[in-house]
Parts: sequence; structure tokens; C-alpha cells
Amino acid sequence: MPGRRDSKTLREGNLAFSKENTDMVSYEDLLIAQYLDELRKTKNSIKRQREVPQSPYSQKLPHSDYGMSNRRPMSATLAQGRLGSGRPSSGARKPKIDSKFIADPNLWDPATPRSESTSSSSQRRKGRPASAPVKRKTRPFSATSNLSWFYRNPARGWSARSTPYSACSDCNGYVDMTRSALSGRRIRSQYLNKPHTIRCLAFKNGSRETMCRVAAPSMKVFLEMCTERLGLGFAARRVFLEEGKEIFETYEIPPDSEVYISTGENFKDPYKSVKENIAITNGAKWTLSGVLLPEEGRKKKTKCKVSKRMRNLLESNRFRVVVYRNGYSTEPLEIVADLNNIEEFLVACTAKLGLTTHAKLLFDWEGKEIKDLKDAPMLHEAVQEASSPIYGPLWVSVGDAFSPTGTIHFIKYLRRTIKGQLKDAVKYKNEVNYALSDEKDKVTITDILSMPEDELYSTLEMAEEEVDKLTESLQEIDDKLQKIEGLQRVEESEGSNYRMKHIKEWEFEHRLVGRKGLRLKVYENGSNENDQVFYFNLAGALRGTNDKDRVLTRLLDDLSTNHVTANPHNPKIAPVVKKIFTEHGKEVTNVHDLEYDQEIWVSFGEPFINPFTYCIQAMFEKATAYSMNGETFIIREPLNMELTKNRETCTSWEASVGYPTYDYDQANSAEAQSHVQDLARMSRVDARSTFLQAKNNEKIVLYPEVNCSKKVKKGGSTKIWPPEAQVWTVQKNGYIRSKSMPQLCLGVSDTKVELTMGKDTVSGFVVNIQKKASGNTYQQWQFNPDASMTCVAHPNLVLTYDGNLQGNEDNQQPEGILPGQSVYLVVTEKRQKKESSSQRFALKQERFDNLGQWKYNDATNTEWNKRALSWPVKEDGSLNEEYDWPMEGFLLPNAPPLHKPLSKLAMSGMAPLRLMAMKNGERDARLAMPCVGPNLTNMLKDLNKEKGGKSGKKHKQHSKLVEKDVPVPETDNVEEDINLHCVDRTVRELEFVMFLDNCTSLLNLPFAARRLFDSKGNEHFSLVNLRRDDLVYVSCGEGWMDPKLSKDQQQRRILLSQLSQDIAKIRQYISLRNPEKYVLEMEGNMVANTRIIINRQWNLEEEQTGSRREALAEHDSQIMNDSRASIFAAEEEDEGNLTCHEIAHRRSEQRLNNLKWPWERLLNVSQDDGSEDPDAYKFTDREMYDKYKPQPLPKISRDTLQRFVYEDGYIACAANRALVLGMLEQEGRVNQVLLVKRRPDDINQRWVIRENGEIRSKHSSQMVLTIAMPANEPFSEDEEGRPLTFSGCAVTLQARKLNVYGKAHQKWRYDAETGYIHAFFTNPYDKEITAANHADICTYAISHDSKIDQPGYLAEVPVQSSSDRVTIKNITVCTSCARAMRGRYKLQKLPARTEFSCAMGEAKKLKLQQVGSFRVLNGKVDLSTHEAELSLEMWEDTLGKLREEASVRTIAKEINAAKTVKTIKILAYKNGEGRMHQGELVCGSSIEGILSQCTHKLGLASAARKIFTEDGTLVMEIDDLIDWAVENYKSLMVDQLEKILNGKENTTEKDEEEEDKEENQESLQLYNVEPSEAELQAEGDNSDPAERGEGEGQDSNVEGGDNAEVDQQEQFKVEREREQLLSQVQIPPVDIILRYPIEVWVSSGPEFFPPEKVETKIENRKKRRAFRSAVSLELDMEKHILRQMKGRRLEAQNPGEYRPTRSSRQPVIVENNWQEPTVAEQLKHDTVHKLETHLAEVKAVQKEKVCTVSVNTNRRLYQQPNMKRVMIYPNGESVERAVYVWGETLEEIMDNATIKLGLWAPAKIIYNMEGKKIYKFDEINKDELLCVSMGKPFSKPKNAIDGIEIKANWGRARKQYGPSATDLVVSAPVNPTVNVDPFGPPGLALPPASDNTGTTTANRPQSAKPPAT
Repeated sequence: MPGRRDSKTLREGNLAFSKENTDMVSYEDLLIAQYLDELRKTKNSIKRQREVPQSPYSQKLPHSDYGMSNRRPMSATLAQGRLGSGRPSSGARKPKIDSKFIADPNLWDPATPRSESTSSSSQRRKGRPASAPVKRKTRPFSATSNLSWFYRNPARGWSARSTPYSACSDCNGYVDMTRSALSGRRIRSQYLNKPHTIRCLAFKNGSRETMCRVAAPSMKVFLEMCTERLGLGFAARRVFLEEGKEIFETYEIPPDSEVYISTGENFKDPYKSVKENIAITNGAKWTLSGVLLPEEGRKKKTKCKVSKRMRNLLESNRFRVVVYRNGYSTEPLEIVADLNNIEEFLVACTAKLGLTTHAKLLFDWEGKEIKDLKDAPMLHEAVQEASSPIYGPLWVSVGDAFSPTGTIHFIKYLRRTIKGQLKDAVKYKNEVNYALSDEKDKVTITDILSMPEDELYSTLEMAEEEVDKLTESLQEIDDKLQKIEGLQRVEESEGSNYRMKHIKEWEFEHRLVGRKGLRLKVYENGSNENDQVFYFNLAGALRGTNDKDRVLTRLLDDLSTNHVTANPHNPKIAPVVKKIFTEHGKEVTNVHDLEYDQEIWVSFGEPFINPFTYCIQAMFEKATAYSMNGETFIIREPLNMELTKNRETCTSWEASVGYPTYDYDQANSAEAQSHVQDLARMSRVDARSTFLQAKNNEKIVLYPEVNCSKKVKKGGSTKIWPPEAQVWTVQKNGYIRSKSMPQLCLGVSDTKVELTMGKDTVSGFVVNIQKKASGNTYQQWQFNPDASMTCVAHPNLVLTYDGNLQGNEDNQQPEGILPGQSVYLVVTEKRQKKESSSQRFALKQERFDNLGQWKYNDATNTEWNKRALSWPVKEDGSLNEEYDWPMEGFLLPNAPPLHKPLSKLAMSGMAPLRLMAMKNGERDARLAMPCVGPNLTNMLKDLNKEKGGKSGKKHKQHSKLVEKDVPVPETDNVEEDINLHCVDRTVRELEFVMFLDNCTSLLNLPFAARRLFDSKGNEHFSLVNLRRDDLVYVSCGEGWMDPKLSKDQQQRRILLSQLSQDIAKIRQYISLRNPEKYVLEMEGNMVANTRIIINRQWNLEEEQTGSRREALAEHDSQIMNDSRASIFAAEEEDEGNLTCHEIAHRRSEQRLNNLKWPWERLLNVSQDDGSEDPDAYKFTDREMYDKYKPQPLPKISRDTLQRFVYEDGYIACAANRALVLGMLEQEGRVNQVLLVKRRPDDINQRWVIRENGEIRSKHSSQMVLTIAMPANEPFSEDEEGRPLTFSGCAVTLQARKLNVYGKAHQKWRYDAETGYIHAFFTNPYDKEITAANHADICTYAISHDSKIDQPGYLAEVPVQSSSDRVTIKNITVCTSCARAMRGRYKLQKLPARTEFSCAMGEAKKLKLQQVGSFRVLNGKVDLSTHEAELSLEMWEDTLGKLREEASVRTIAKEINAAKTVKTIKILAYKNGEGRMHQGELVCGSSIEGILSQCTHKLGLASAARKIFTEDGTLVMEIDDLIDWAVENYKSLMVDQLEKILNGKENTTEKDEEEEDKEENQESLQLYNVEPSEAELQAEGDNSDPAERGEGEGQDSNVEGGDNAEVDQQEQFKVEREREQLLSQVQIPPVDIILRYPIEVWVSSGPEFFPPEKVETKIENRKKRRAFRSAVSLELDMEKHILRQMKGRRLEAQNPGEYRPTRSSRQPVIVENNWQEPTVAEQLKHDTVHKLETHLAEVKAVQKEKVCTVSVNTNRRLYQQPNMKRVMIYPNGESVERAVYVWGETLEEIMDNATIKLGLWAPAKIIYNMEGKKIYKFDEINKDELLCVSMGKPFSKPKNAIDGIEIKANWGRARKQYGPSATDLVVSAPVNPTVNVDPFGPPGLALPPASDNTGTTTANRPQSAKPPAT
């Protein structure tokens, strides 16, 4: 078929070339060409063999057959192209292959690998050139048609579809193109053909869920789009069709087909799992053994195909090794290591184990060092879980020695594992044996039942081998464990030195080491748990000092600042360590006495509390006998535990009295004798004592001894031998035997000793351990009811513990005993009561089989029950048969008293108490409700446990004068109670509060129960004095109401009580409403954990005054206490020996002494201060002792405690920046702010001071510093309440309040200059609202109806409507009222920024029930700023008056008659100023309050006394002012109506004339004198009668009387018309009228001055000032011109002209020179003179005249005190000695001056500074400087020194020149011409005299003439 072949060849050539697209040959083209060439060469062999797997570069073309074409590859022949051939180049239609597939051969499909030979050959040899082809060429293109290449285009097939030829199975690659070629049609140009576009639906490989529709022009773009849209993790690289065929060309993808995109992996069938499930479902079969799956459905094992590189890596010598850290057996790690590279393994161990230094050593589990990993042991088979072998375990060390601790735990784990496997193997073996023996019912393993018999035998053999193998392994593990345990014991004995042998050891004194520090184990006093390790730098403490006291102080400071002692268990003790004790209670005074790792106990000031429980113990030590020179020495040695091995029971020992006889060790040599003598001096014991000898070895002898040591838990003692050496058995016959050695017991020896116990010396017999002998009275004991024991042989001697402890170096040993013996117990005489604790013992039973034996004791002391102690006898001395005899337990010395007196039973009897409760004042006893108190027994036990078993502090009896019917026992004292740690309350107080809470609900009280009374009216503050079923009355805070009283009397008491409670609230509010000068302060001392409080700002004068006051008060109280103590001490003395007469005398003297003043009692008191200092009597020289005794530490000033510094967000103490404000822990909503040490990582110590006054925490912006308000308990003691104060209130951290008012306690101001942080830095309104909320005051009393932003609640209150239906009304109430409404109505907190006024203030107006914070004064008080104190004073007076009233109706009427407070607004002006200044707005509800505010706001010099309205009406009451405002409103309303009715009034000519006259009068008044206010007032007073006019009672003529009657009728007519107009208009309510302020004028005393006159006066004054200023301005201008003219004349210096004259004396004169004024200047001078004269006349005319007006003082509201303060100095002395003196009369001033100036005689005369004698007190002005004299005339202050100097000179002259030297008289002759006094002042110094012409000349002497002009 040549035609088909030719066409096929043509198509092949057409496909291989396309020169239009590119003229370059790519690397891929060359590879494809070479590959096709190889295929043609090996065509036949390929057909005979299997098909070569396809490759991307060996893709078979759809229309070519390489086997039938001998043509050379076109890519190789036509690479360069022939010109004019028209063939396409080799790059046509060949897609460009991504270079990633060429660069990385691993990305190829493993199923179709790339031919190595082809790729290598393409690189190794070159292709044959095109000029020398191997085979013949095909027909050249020139021999064919020019259009033949077009018909070979595969894109133009025989069908309309663009199906590739490879996809057409019918044509076999052949397409008949002749029909198109022969049709003769015109072929389209190729540029008109559309490009091929890929359109398909792409899926992710192996899935049908992720898909996208893609259209792309090329394969590269297609793959990139699929990568992005399918969200592939890697780039898309391969494309598959649905049948799994891979696509390499774009035209192989059918349009709109489905393809699968791969990132390089093979094709995954998405339906594979479905097909497998179908196959399994169809082919599965059921069998007896289960479901049998077909072969197709079974999962085949995945065969891992590993590359050569991975195979080489796996074949390397790498294994898994398990490693641990040295000394650990937890957290193992597995490391893959090369056995040949140990360094790499160590590096990996360092990184994975997290070692601090590089790993250096490896150890196996036997402790052998591993230097080569090949020597590492294989992990045991029992724990080999992986298929590959695991080496190890190995322990990695950084250089330290092997630690067997970790290995032991691993071996034990391995041992447990092997044991478990061995157990399973044995079980499996046994069941196989059961199966072989036909006992199949015992077989539990189903696999064994299905085994045949021969398989069972083989399985049995395998099981036996497994059991033997595991048994051998277990034995090997046990041997290794025993060996490692030996190493562990060595490690424990050597401690840390065992592992640190590789480190060189230096002495502590080495220069490189320095002084060794101290590591101490710190315990809190009284506790032996929760020890804390503390490190103390001893070298640093010794730096700069060698004083041991200072070093000790530094240690105490470090312990105080350590976190160990920051929070002690007892919060009442300040956390400052003051003492250190050792284990045995010895105080440490020298730090050098402490040892490394020593245990110490810290104390905060309290004495040592023993943390241990000590008991009597039987101690056994080895005894060795030596014989030397015929004498036997028994030496005791420490017991070696090897001697007691296998001899733990008592049957292994035999007791003997005296040392057992056998061959003693002979000490013959001198060295041995010396050694024995040395031992005897320290450890020799009595040979007559009792010894224990081992039965199986007679050479082992033990010496038993009784001692006292720490009690250990039963069964847990490993350090003592035998384990039960502390347990004793008490028998009924009196023997006390040892539990561990029953053949031994306690007995009294015949050794008598003397001991020093305290201050006393006692003698007695030693108690030791003896061999039990029946009937021996020295071994029998009698138990006494007081917890003491006596020996039967010595009935008068009591068993006594001498206080020695085992191991204590301070143990005292009496004389008369051998040095090896110790004495702990003796029998002595009975000691005194205070020292009897050493003779009390107790038995503590801790057997599990008879727990609770302690319940059978008869002890009345609760301490015995708390500690579970027992005692064999009852209170009557008989044996207690309820115990399990014989009794067994620990014998404890120093036991508490078995029975306590009833007076000392403090907290006993906390059982619940039932009382019969009734409402206060209830009469019917049948209404009593039984109320049971709380059960606080468990709480009390827990608190006692925390307190170390103490039920309370030692009680101090405080005698009180109480009623005989109500005894006050000791338990009612607060000091007897236990304080709770969470609240400031005791247990008794908590019990009382909880009981009142129960009464509130049972009795249905309207408020919370607060007070409790018995049937006699006595108030109780606890339930101690009450008995079961007592009748009590409960009140809500009111006083006692006797039920026997009538209802009226009870009602009277209730009303007065309610009123007094409201007044008490007002009193507390006033004390809190204006806190000033409060600053932040540190409480106590400047140490960590100190509370932060607020206090008054420090002031030196106040501090000195306060300290003096406190000293006097303390002195007086001390005197009173001493006298009272002496009285009661005398009463308590035994007066049985005194006669009645002597007793009466003593009591009368005591009563007389009580009547004396304190200073009278001190007259006969010794001046010796030795009683104050008890150590003073120990020294002979008291002065030397006082001089050198330790001085107390200086007290830190409050000024230092109040200064802080704000820096870097910290609020630090200014004196110590390391202490800052912070918190220890944040718990709850309120957190205490303390002074803590600065920590940069603690966010709770950072603060932000905002501009609005808040100090916020950086931890939370919603938490701010807040002052804890003082406790408000006004009715706990009395009905009056106590005034509250902010001093000492704690500073806390609370949530920030968002309201504008009511958060004054959260406002601060930091003053950076002084360091003070001021509290309550806000406006007064905020302070008042805050105080009201805390004092339970309704805020309506402060703000009234003004709506303000304050905290409040929305209450749903039922309201009765007119139709008898109850509706719910929502009202807003303040916090105080909501507190009273709580429990009655539903309350909901209002959101922030809500403005309202409390509705309870207007309850009557709103028709609401009166349920507010006040009982009876709701809405009737005004507590605003200036009205609060006045309201309190008024109601206190009212309460005092009502207490005298007996009628209930009168009291109720008075209270109800109190008017509701009405607050009015006024606009206040100063009297006499009119409206020239802006008025001040004042709000008040009383005249007094308004006057007080006006004094402050108007700035009056004296207190305001009068208020006038606009028309001059004097206002005396607030109601008068309201009435005037209403009448004034009506008058203004009528005037307005008249203007509306009559229209606007035109100005008449008459009015104009009047206005002209007024203007003329005003112009004339410019020269008139302006009258002052006093003058006008005087004129007003004088002209009152004249201004009244006729008709006001003035008798005038008859015509005037007729005119008066006519005027009166006219007035009545006008009033009727006005009333008629007013009746036509509706007048608004008073509240609306009072909304606008009322204009008033306030005066300090003068009468009212109308504002119109003031305005006229001011206008006239302005006009006069303008007239005067015009003249003054003209004068200044003329003066200025005159000065200029004079200046120009002087500056020119014109010499003038010489003019001759006819005078012979002066023939020539000089004219117009510079010294003579010009004519113009003289004229200007005259003008100035005239203006000055005119201005002086104007001022004289306008000058105001002062008119003195007497003031009537009787009109004042109060009388001003007449006391004046003046400065007085002695006559003739310096003014510097002047002092202030007060007085109301001259005599009082002179008396005070005599005292203050210390004059030697009383003052008699007072002079002023001018020397004028003062006769009247009114002549003295305030703060005037006066001179006081004792009778001498006045002398100036300076003359004092001059007089002394004159006298001194006079004396010197007489002494030197004789008496006649001072007899001199000076006389001056008078000059008749010049009248000048030579001793007087010069004439020029005299004042100028004025003449009548208005010009002034100097008063010169007559001889002095003025110069000629």
C-alpha cells in the first residue's frame, strides 16, 4: 500500500517541522531526535521483546511508524533548514517541556524510567551528520506538490472533530487526503486557523470531590491554573485521563473531558475503594472461623521501593539507642546513632537531653563506662518492641561519676516487666497442660482449644523454654539489682561527693573559694513542716564590719525580706524576724555558731514554740567490758545495725541484772590501758545496770537507757532500733513495760542525785530501765488524777522530767553518776503549781485496732481531747475500765493540766445553743420562736490547729463594775476568742452574728437584727452568758423596749429611738463629708508587707501638741489603772487575819485615795526609775548603765512615711526606692494595697496617675486605688453613734466607678515637689455624695430635686391606684435608700452616666410608701454644704425637747409637723453696691445657711446679718422670702396686664420737662460733695418722720387730713382693680415661681440702701471723675509744654545782650541770657499756676465728708467678743522683745504682759509708740505695738543703749578725773540779730509755711536773702 505509506511519511514530516514558529533548536529537540533515532535502529529488537516503557521524551507520535521509515530524523537533518524549502522547523507543534523534569530525575514515574543507555549515549556520542545518512532518503519535498505538507497536518482530519489520530482505532494512523487534494478547492490561508484551546474539567488525583473547570491555551498555563484552582500542595506536573492514560500533548485532551491532575505521583483510581468494597461484598464467604475475604479484597502488604541512595543510607551502621540523664530513670530518649562515631552521638545527647554542658561520659546499667558504642549492651528482650534492634539503655554524664539511683529504678521496672511476662508464660503453660490432660474446662484461651495434640506438645515445649528463659533473666536481674543497691548505699553515705569525684576539692579557706556561705533550713516558729532552703552570703555580711551583732542583724533582715517569711501564718504579728532559735530552743546570738544545712526556727517576737512532740524512749547501745588491773570497765558504744540483724524480736535477747559474765577483753599493754581509760572518762556505765545479751552470741551485749527524744510515727521509724522503742505498755498492776522488749520496764534506782531545775535545786532518785521483777515496788507506779505518777516504793516522790533532750549539747548532768550515763527522769518531791508541768505525763494511743481510746478520759481540759491524750485513772483516782487494758502508747512529758478550773475554760462549750427569741417589746410569750445558734465546733478545731493547738491568748482578768444580775464571765472577753483570718472578727462574734441572721428570718423582722436583750433588758454582745431556752428579745437597732410598759410608752421609745438614729446618721455624715489634708501613709514601719493607709498630713505643731496630749492621757490612765489595780488587789487579799476594824480602815483609805488628784498621789512616789527598767538593779552604777545601755531605735517620723515618688510607673517610698506600692495576690473584687519590694516583672506594682485624679493599675485599667471607708456601726454600743474618721483607713484596689459623683474616695493628687499623695482631691459635691452613700443618708437631702450622675437603683414599687388596683411603678433611688428597700422590692442597678434625683425625698408628693434611709426625717432635712450643721443643731435641740415630753401624740405631732425642706435660689448683692457688680447665686433652705454662704461668696469683711429684698423689706424667715417672691410675682403680673390693656404709654411733655430738670440737677451735682453710705443712712434715719407724709399718723392741718382720706380711697380703688385683673389670670404654682432666683441685698449690719440710689451715686461719681480728669489732663499737657520750653532754653545757653544803663552802680546789664526765663515761658507758667489752682478748688469742692454714724449693737445677731491682740515690749528695751498678748481689759493685758515678759514687778502703765499714756481700753487698736512700764516714764527703744553708754561714760569720767569732772553746764548766748537756737534744728529743716497768696516760701533766717533775679 504505497499510497498510504507515502501519506503517512508526509504526515510524519509535516509534524516534525514548523519553521514559522521558531528558528532555534532547543535541548529538548535534540534529545527527542536522538531518542527517535535509537528507536529506529532497534526497531526489530523492540518488536521481539517487551514494549519499552514510555517516557515523556519517547512518546509515540499518533501518525508515525518508526519501523517503516528509514528516513533520518528531521530534527537532525533539517535543523539548519534549507532556504526556500517552505518546511516548518522542528519546533512546530512540540510542547515545551518544563525544565524541572529534566533537572530532577527522581520526579519521573518509577514505572516508566528513563532509558539510561539513551540518555548516556546522547551525552557520550554525537549523532551522525545529515550529509552521511545510514539509510536511503525518502522522496524529497521538491518532488511533491506544494500543498502536500498542508494535507499532512494532523489537525485537519477526515472528520470534523479534532480527534487525534492515535485516538482513532479504525484508520490505523492513515487518513485519505486525496479527495481534498483532488477537489480543486481553494485552500484557506493558515493564519485564519483558530489556535487550539484546552477545555476540560480537572479533578485532583484520586478524588472526585475537588474539581474545577479550566480553559488554557497551552499545557504550561493549564498546569499552572490547575495548581492554583485545585489548591495543590505542589506544582501540577502530570495529567491523566479517566482510564488512567497519561497526557503529554495538548491535543490529546478531548474538549470538555474529565482529567486528573497529579503533582508527580502515579495515577490513583478514584473508584478504587468502591470497586474493592464491591468485590469484597460479592466474594466474601462465611465460615466457622469467621468471614473469609476473597483474594481481591484482602489488603496486600505494601512493598517499599527504596532508591539506591536510601538503600546505601540504610545499609550504614546506624542503630537506635535509648539514653537517660545520669541519675534519672524517667524521660528516656531514643537517638539514632552511628556506632562508629561516638562524638556525634554525644553531641546528639547534649542537644536532646538539654544538658547545660557537653556530654562527656556514657555508662551502662552496671556502671561500666562505654567508650565505644559497639560495646553498648542490647536492650533486654522483655522491652524490645521494635523489629530493629535497640541498644541501651545508656546513662549520659557531663563529667560526674555514675549514679546508681536512676539505674535501680530502671532495673526495678525491667524486673516488674519480666515478672509479668513470666506470669503470663506460666499461665499459658499450665493451660496447655490442662488441654493435654483433657481438663478443657480449665482452659480460658480459645487458641489452645483449637490446637491439635501434636501442636499442643510442641507448644508446651516452647512454653517451657520461655518459662526457663524468663526465670534465668529474672535471676540475672535480681543479681544486678543487688549489686547496684550496694553502690546506691555508698552514694547515699558519701552524698554529693560520690558524683563529684572528678572535680578537684578545695578547702573552704582557699583564696579562690572565699568564705563559705550558709545554707539553712528555715522553719516557722512552732512548725516542723514546709521547710524552706535559705542561702546567706556570709562573706557579704562580714564586708565592712566584724561586729557579730551587726552580722546577726543583716541575717535577720535577709530572713525578713525573704519570701519564706513574707506571709506568716499569724497575720497579727508583723512579718519582721526578730529572733532565731535552734532545734532545742536555744536562741542564736552569733551567726558564726550556725552550721551548714542547719535547721533554724524564726520568731517574729514571740518566744520559742517547740515544733516537736517529745516522748520517753528506750535507747539501746552496745556495751563492751574491759578488764584492767583487776577492775572491770563497762564502756558504751554506738549501736551498729549489723549487730541487730536477724535479732529484731525480743525473743533474741535475754535481760540480766549486771553485766553478763564471760571472758572480758584484757587490757594488758600500756597503749590499750590508755585507750580504755580515755573511753572510761567519757562512756563508762555502771556495771550493776540492766543489760541485754544476745542468745545466739554471748559477746553481743546491749545497754538500755531511758531518754527523751522526738516522737516518730508508729511504724515509720527507720532510724531507731527497735522500731517500737518509743511505745510503752501500761498494766493495771502499775508496771510500765517496753513494747519492744517486754522483759524491761521503768524503775527507780538507788542512785540519788541533785538537779537544778529553773531557779530551784531538787533532789531525788534516778529512774532507769530495769529487768522486770514481780512484786518489786520500785517498778510499780501509781497514777494520780492530776496526770502525775508516783512510785509505790516512794509514795511522796513524783516522777519528774528534768528537761534534757537526746542530742542536745546543753543537757545538764548531775554529780554522782558515771560519765557514760544520762539522767532524764527522776522522782522528786511535788513542785509548785507554776512549775508542775514537768511532773505531768500523758499517754498517746495510736493503735489502729482500737482507735478513739482517748474519748474515755475524764479530762475537763479540752486540750487533752484536741491532742487525743489518754490517762489511766479517772477523776476520783480509780482505774478507768473503759480502756482496752493493758494500755499501749507513747509516754509524753510536759502534758497540759488534766483538769482546768471553770474560770479558765475559755472556748469550751461551742455546741449550738437554743434560745427562745421574740421581737423587741412583744408581750405575748406564746409568740416566742425557738432559734438555734450555729455549730462552730469544726471551725474552732481548724483554728486551733492553725494556732498550734492554742485556743486563745492568755487571759488577763479585767475587773468591771457590772450589775449583780448579769455576771460577765471570762469567756465574754474578746481576748479569749480566736480571731478569724478572713475577717476582723472573732469566733464568738461570728456565732452572735449568725444567730441574729437566723432570728431575722424566723421572726420576720422588717430590717436585719442587730441587738439582743435578755428578759431583764440587759444587752448581750455574745451568746456566752445565755443558757439553753432563755428568753431573748431581738431588735433591729432600736433600744430595749420593756414588754411590761404600755403601748404608748413603747411607741414613745420607738419614735425617739428612730429620731435619734436618724440624727446619728446625720452626725456621721457631717464627720465624713469634708475630708481635708488626708494623704497616703505607710502604717507602722517602713518594711515590706506594710499596709498602706491614709492619715492627716504631717504637721510639726500638731504632732508636738498630740504627743503632749497622748503623754498626759497615758500618764493619767496609768495612775488610774494603778489605783484601780491596787483597789481590786486589796479586795482579793485574804482578809481572814484582819479584824473588821482594820478592814474598814483599809477600805476608807482606798476611797480617800481615789478622791485625790493625780498630782496629789504622786507627791510621795519615789523618784527612782528602776521599776521601769528591770535590768537597772543588776548594776551598781546607775549613771554608767544609763549612759552606755542600748538606746531604742529612733522612731520614723510620719513625714517620712507620707512621702512617695512616682517614677517609671512605680509609686515608691521616697526614703527607700526599693519599696513600692503593690499587692501580693489578687483575690476577689477588693485587694489590699501593701508596701512590697520592687519587682520589675510584677505588673501589679505599676500604676498610672490620670489627670482626672484616678490612680489606675496597669494590670487592669478598671481597677483604681480606693480608700476603704470606715466601719459604719453606729448602734453597736449606743444609739447616739460614734463620729467616724478617715484616719487609719486602708487603701485598697477596687473597681473603678463610672459615675460623676460618689467616687471621691477614688480621687487623688500627686504633688511631685513635696511627695505627698493627697486623697479626696475632688469637688465638695462629690465628697458629700460619697459620704452620704456611706453614712446611709439619702442624697435627696443634699442635691434635692437636682438630677445628678450618681450610683443608684431602679426599684419596682407597687402603687395603689384610684380604682383599687395595684400597679407597678418604676422609681429611681439612691444607694442608701436602696439598701433600706433591699428584700422588699425588686431592685436593678442603674447604668453609669444616669442622672436622677432620689424619689424617696418626694415620697409624699409621689404618693409612695416612706421606705428610705431615714426613719422619720425623710425629706425634712437639708444637708447641703452650708445647711448640714444647722440642721443637725436644730434636730438635736428638738430631740432634747422631745425627750422631756411624755405624750406620744405630742412627739408624733412635733415630728410630723416638721415642714418639708424647700430650697430656694437667690441672687445676692452687697448692700450699698446695687446691681453694679454681678450677683452670686446662692441656694439654701434657711436664713442662717444663706447668710453663711453669702459671707463666703460675697467676700464680706464680717459675717452677714441681714437680708433685704428689692423694696427694702427685711427678711427674717425663709417663708417670708417665699411669700414676698409670690407677691412680687403677682405685682409684676398685674403691671404687665395693665400695660397690655392700656397700651404703650406716650411720653408727655411734663415728663420731658422733668427729665430736663433731672439733667440740670445732675450737672449741678458735679461740684457737690457726694454723700457716703453712712451719711445717706443717717439722713434716712433722720428723715423717716418727714418722709412718711400725711396720712401716716401725722397731725397736720385739716386740709391735709382731707387729702389723706382721698388718697386712701384712691389707693383702695387701685387695689381692687389690681385684684380684679389678677383674678382673671391663673397664677402658677410656687415651685414654678421659685425656679427663678430672687434678688436680695445682704448687709453686715447697716440698713438697706436702695440700689437706685447706688446707681445714681455711681453715675454722678463717674461724671465728676470725668470733669476732674479733663482739668487734670489739660494741666499735664501745659506742664509738659513748660518743661520743653525750659529745656530748650537751657540747652541753647544764649549769652544774651549787653545793654548800657545810666546807673553808676550797674552801668551795663545783660538781657535775654539763658538764665532768665522768656516771656512765653512766664506766660505758660502763669497758665499752669491757674490750672493748678482750679484743680485744687475742684478737688476741694468734690471732697467727700466723713460722717460718723453710731451703730446699734443690739441689732446684731450675736455680740462680737471684745478681746484684742497687741504686741507688748518692756519700756526702754528693744522692740525685738515684743510678744503677743491677749486681753479684754487693760488690767488683763498688763497681767498677761507681766507673765509673758517675765517682769520682776507687775506692769502698771501702758504707752503707745509716741509715748502717750493709755487710759482706756478703747484707745488700743488690734495688733498695735505698745510699751509696758512698771512705773517709770516712757523711754524710746533706742535710748536704752544710749542711756547705758551715757551712764558708763559718766562713771569713767568721775573715776578718772574726779567727782568735779561731771559738773558741767552748757549755756548758749542769744544773738540779737539772728534768732537761731544753736542746739535746735537748722532752719532749712523746718516745714514750709504758707502765705495768703497761695505761694510758699522757705522759712529762712533773716540774714539770708533770696538772690536777685
